[in-house]
Amino acid sequence: MIPIRLSLAGFLSYRQPTEIDFTPITLACISGDNGAGKSSLLDAITWVLFGQARKRDDAIINAFEKRALVELEFFYEGNIYRVQRLKERDKSVVLEFHILQSPRIEGFDAESLKQIPRQEYLWKPLTESTVRETEARIRQTLRLDYDTFVNASFFLQGKADQFTQQRPTDRKRILSSILGLDIWEEYRQRAAELRKQIEVEIGRMEGHLQEIRNELAEESERRARLREVEDNLARVEHLLKAKESLLESARREQEALALRAQNVAMLEEQWNKALANQEELGSLLAERLREREQLINVIRHAEEIRHGYTAWQQAKTQLEAWEQVAQQFRQQDALRQQPLQAIHLEKVRLEQEAETLRERERAIEQIRGEVDRLQKEIAQLEQRSIEISANLDRKSNLEVELREVLETSAHLKAMNERLRQEMHELEERIQQLSRIEGAECPLCGQPLDPEERQTLQERLREQGRAMGNRYRQNKYELTQSSHKAQEIQQEITRLSALEMDGKALEKELAEHLARYEHARNQIQAWQQLEQPRLKELEEVLAEERYAPEPREELRRVEALLKEIGYDANAHERTRRAEIEGRVFEAQYLELEKAQATLKAIEREIEALQQRLKQGEQDVRSLEGAYREAKEDLEQARAQATDVQVAEQEYYRVKEETNRWREAVGQARQRVEVLEDLKARLEEYQEMREAHVRKLQHYRTLERAFSKDGVPALLIEKALPQLQSKANDILDRLSGGSMSVEFITQTAYKDKHRTDLRETLDIQISDGAGVRDYEMFSGGEAFRVDFAIRLALSEVLAQRAGARLQMLVIDEGFGSQDAQGRQRLVEAINSVRQDFAKILVITHLEELKDAFPTRIEVEKTPQGSVVQVF
Repeated sequence: MIPIRLSLAGFLSYRQPTEIDFTPITLACISGDNGAGKSSLLDAITWVLFGQARKRDDAIINAFEKRALVELEFFYEGNIYRVQRLKERDKSVVLEFHILQSPRIEGFDAESLKQIPRQEYLWKPLTESTVRETEARIRQTLRLDYDTFVNASFFLQGKADQFTQQRPTDRKRILSSILGLDIWEEYRQRAAELRKQIEVEIGRMEGHLQEIRNELAEESERRARLREVEDNLARVEHLLKAKESLLESARREQEALALRAQNVAMLEEQWNKALANQEELGSLLAERLREREQLINVIRHAEEIRHGYTAWQQAKTQLEAWEQVAQQFRQQDALRQQPLQAIHLEKVRLEQEAETLRERERAIEQIRGEVDRLQKEIAQLEQRSIEISANLDRKSNLEVELREVLETSAHLKAMNERLRQEMHELEERIQQLSRIEGAECPLCGQPLDPEERQTLQERLREQGRAMGNRYRQNKYELTQSSHKAQEIQQEITRLSALEMDGKALEKELAEHLARYEHARNQIQAWQQLEQPRLKELEEVLAEERYAPEPREELRRVEALLKEIGYDANAHERTRRAEIEGRVFEAQYLELEKAQATLKAIEREIEALQQRLKQGEQDVRSLEGAYREAKEDLEQARAQATDVQVAEQEYYRVKEETNRWREAVGQARQRVEVLEDLKARLEEYQEMREAHVRKLQHYRTLERAFSKDGVPALLIEKALPQLQSKANDILDRLSGGSMSVEFITQTAYKDKHRTDLRETLDIQISDGAGVRDYEMFSGGEAFRVDFAIRLALSEVLAQRAGARLQMLVIDEGFGSQDAQGRQRLVEAINSVRQDFAKILVITHLEELKDAFPTRIEVEKTPQGSVVQVF
C-alpha cells in the first residue's frame, strides 16, 4: 500500500482540516515537539483503514469539534483506492470505500498523478451494506488485518518490539498472516467441517446398522408370534358369528315391541287431546257466561246512560260557541306581545346602563383611596430624591480627594525608589572606604588620612540614617494613604450604587405622578358626566317614564279585549263539563251493542253445554283402551331379550377380533420386513466403508492444512530468507558484532517425549555468546527489532501476496547512542529503494537534516498544523 493523500479534520489534536500530499515523498522525517501530533498521523491511517487507533469511539474526536473525519487515498496492486471514515459524537461510524474507475493509472508515478486533475477522477463505490462488511472488504483488498499491518510495517511509538515481544507461538501466527498463509487455515477449517459431517454421517449409519442387526436377531421369535396370533384370531372369529346371530334375534323382538309401543302412545295422545278439548270447552263456556252477565248489567243502567249522553251533547254545543269567542280574543291578545316586549327591552337596557354606572362608582371609590396613597408615596419619594442628590454632591468631592491621595502615593513611591537607590549607592561607598589600605580616597582620588577617612565614613552613615528615616516615614505615609484611598474608593462605590438608586427613584416618582394625574382625571370625569347620568336613570326607572309609545299601544289593545267580553273561567268550566261527559258517549254505544248481542250469546251458551256432555263419554272410552294396551306392552317387554346386553357382548367380541387381526398384521409385517432388512444391511455396510475411507482422507488433509503442516513448511522455507535479510541489516547496525537465528522447533520439557514442539524462538549471537532475544534490552534489542521488521517488509515486498510498500518508524532513535542513530539512518537509506514510502518520526533536532524531506508538525491554539519542507 502506497499512500497518496491523507486528509483529516477534528481527529485527535488536528482540529482544523489538514491535508498531506505524499506523492512527491519517498523518504521523509516527521518532526515536532513531544505531543505536537506526529503519531496522530499514523493513528489516522490505521483508524481510517481498520477502525483502530490509540483511542477509540468518541475519544478520537477533538475536544472542540463535534465530529472526526479522515480520508485516505492510496495505490495498491495497480489500482487507486479511497477510504473515508466519519464519526460524530454519540453516533455510529460512517465508512465509505471507493476505487478509481477512470482515468486508468498505469503504475504509481508521482509526476503522472500531478498531471491528472482531481476533478476528472471518477470513483466507483465498493461500500457494503454495513460498516463491518465494508471493513472486511478493505482487509480482503489489502490482504491484511490491523495487527499484521502494524507489526509488519509500523515501528509505532512504544511498540517497536510488537513482533519480537510476542510469544513464540503468536510470532508464528503473525508471520503466517504476513506471508499470506491464512488461506491454509480456511482450508483446514473446510476440511474439518467436511470431516465432522462425515463423522456424523458414519455415526448415523452405525445407528442404522445396529438397529437392523437387532431386528434380524428376532427372526425366530417373530415367526412364533405370528403362528400364535393367527390361532387366537380363528377362535374369536367363530365366537363373533354366534354373538352376531343372537343380536339379530334380539333386535327383531325389539322392533315388534316398538310397534306396540307406538300404538300405546297413539291411544295416550288421543285421550290427552280429548281431555284438552273438554278443558277448552269449559273455559269458553265460562267466558260466555261472564260476557252475558256484563251485558245484562249494562242494560240494567240504560236510563241513566241516556240522560248523561244528552247532557254531554249540550256541553259540547256550548264549548264550540266559547271556542269561537276565544279565537277572537287570542287574535287581539297577540297584539299585546309586541308593546310588552318593547317595554321590557327598554327597561333592561336602562337597568344595564345604571348597573354599569354603579360599577363605575365603586371603581371611583377605589381610585379615591389610590389617590390618597399616591400622594403620601410621592411625598416620600421626593424626600428620598433630595437626600440622594445631597449624597451625589459629596461623591464629586470624594473623587477629587481620591485623585489627590493617589497622586501623593505615587510621589511617595517614586521618592522611596530614589532613596533606596541612593542608600544602596551610599552603602557601597562606605564599604569601599572600609576596604581601602592606601592614603587616597577611592571615591575622588584625593589624599586621605585615617582621621579624615573616619570622619567621612561617619558623615556618610549620618546621611544614610537620615535617608533611612525619610524612607520609613514615606513608607508609613504610603500605608496611611493606601488605607485612606481604600476607604474613599469604598465610599465612592457605595455612592455610585446610590446614584443608580437615584435614577430608579426618579423613574418611580415619574410613574407615581403619572398615575396620580390619571386618577384625578378619572374622578373629575365621573363627577361631571357619569354621576348625573346615574341619578337620572334611577329616577326614570322608579317612575316608569320609559317607552311611552309602546305603553300607549298596550292601553289601546287592552280596551279592544274588554269589548269582546270573553270569560275565560266560564270557558274552562264548559270544557271540563264536556270532558267529564265523554264517558257517557262510550257507555251509550256499549248499551246499544249489548241489546243487539245478548240473544246470540245465550244461544252459544246452550250449544257449549251440550258439547261438554258428549265429550265426557268420549274421554271415558279412550282412557279404557289406553290402559289395556299399556298393560299388554309391559308384559311383553318383561319377557323379551335385552338388546343392549346383546350388543355389548357382540361389540366386545368384535373389538377383541379386531385386536387380534391387527396383531396378526403387525406380526406378519415384522416377519416380511426381515428380507428388506437383510438387503439394507449389506447396503449400509458398503456405504459405511466408503465414508470411513473419506474420513481418513479428510483427517489427512486437516493435519496437512494445520499450522504444523503445509504453513509450517512454508514458514520454514521463508525463514532462511527472512533470517538472511535481518542479519544483513543487523550487521550494518551493529558493526558486524551481532547476528540473529530463528529456531522453529524445540524439545518438550517432558523428557519422555521424542518429538519436537513447534515454536519460533529468536536467538542473538554477539560478542558475549548466543542468547535468547528476551535477554536483550535497550539499544541492542531495538537494533534487533528494527532489523527483523525491515526484513519482514522486504520479504513481503518480494512475494506475490500482501505487499507492504510503506515503512514507518515512530520514535525509534531515543534508545540509541549517536553511533547507533547514525547506523540506523544508514540502514534506512540502504533499504530506501525497496519501499515506495519511508516515514521516520522523531523529536531529535540533530536528525531532522538527515532526510531529504521534512514534515513539520506544530501544536497551536487551533490544533496541530502540518508543513512539508
